[in-house]
Amino acid sequence: MSQLTLLEIVDAVTGELGLIQPSIVVSATDLQTQQLYNLVNREGDNLRRTHQWTALQNVFPLNVGEPIVTTGDVTTGSHTITNVDFGQGVPVTQIYVVSGDSIPVAARVTGVSTAGGTVSMDMVGTGDATATTITFAQDTYPGPTDYDFSINRTGWDRTNRWELLGPDSPQMDEWHRSGIVTTGPRRHFRWVGDAAGGNYRLWPPPQNIDTPFQIAWEYISTYWAQDASGTAIPRMTADDDVPLLDSQAIILGVKWRFLQAKGFPTAASMQTEYLDYVSQIVARDGGAPTLSMKRRIYPLFITPANVQDGFWPGPTGPNTQ
Repeated sequence: MSQLTLLEIVDAVTGELGLIQPSIVVSATDLQTQQLYNLVNREGDNLRRTHQWTALQNVFPLNVGEPIVTTGDVTTGSHTITNVDFGQGVPVTQIYVVSGDSIPVAARVTGVSTAGGTVSMDMVGTGDATATTITFAQDTYPGPTDYDFSINRTGWDRTNRWELLGPDSPQMDEWHRSGIVTTGPRRHFRWVGDAAGGNYRLWPPPQNIDTPFQIAWEYISTYWAQDASGTAIPRMTADDDVPLLDSQAIILGVKWRFLQAKGFPTAASMQTEYLDYVSQIVARDGGAPTLSMKRRIYPLFITPANVQDGFWPGPTGPNTQ
């Protein structure tokens, strides 16, 4: 699909509304062109939120890091692990958990002093342990900077070929970290924090990685446009930028928004033209499987054609011979 540039979109809007068509947009000084420029970005940002557009679907692969295995001293009732050997690496505050003798499950690193050889944690030691094995595992990773929201059920542990379980609620996550049964055969995840793109937190924390541990999930990007070099961007900032979404939908959206801003009636331009058009492109975006109302013949692994009659696999009957 051939997309129009920012300048071409504004020229189309002004031409259809009977207004003077500008020769430049971003650097224009007249208020009308500046208003249209901002309405284009408003419409693009609004349009991206209306649907899981195929053009905005991205995959985020994540290579999970090796844990840091070292030694240190744990003291009853103390938040501090002392005499830590940082030769194998230095954990980072809040994105690493710590485990070892006399350390509660899911204790998190809250401070590091490489000069003093100490690590602070958010829980206290439950006993005394000298030169005991300490494991620091990174369980929290920054998401993509253009992350808007996840596409449900696309998170996978590609190393073990298992679907990830989640996103967990805060209640479920605390049940894992604080309950009696803390781990299971499957890995869970949840979103935490307020950093750009959010933070992806795994449970149980990855430890004893023998082979590269890789996970991936799909998400919807906030970058709905791209510049002349083909780099995706969150808003148009140059006259030759193009949208990744349908140009005609943006034109229709900018038209009714401009009329609304000027105090004109917008029911016809918004409902009859814009919303109907958006509904059409949503319906055909990405395609869809053919649904049949009759019984599916294939692909089925087990059917009456390959399962014998009788009392199979019962202990008696014609199939015992």
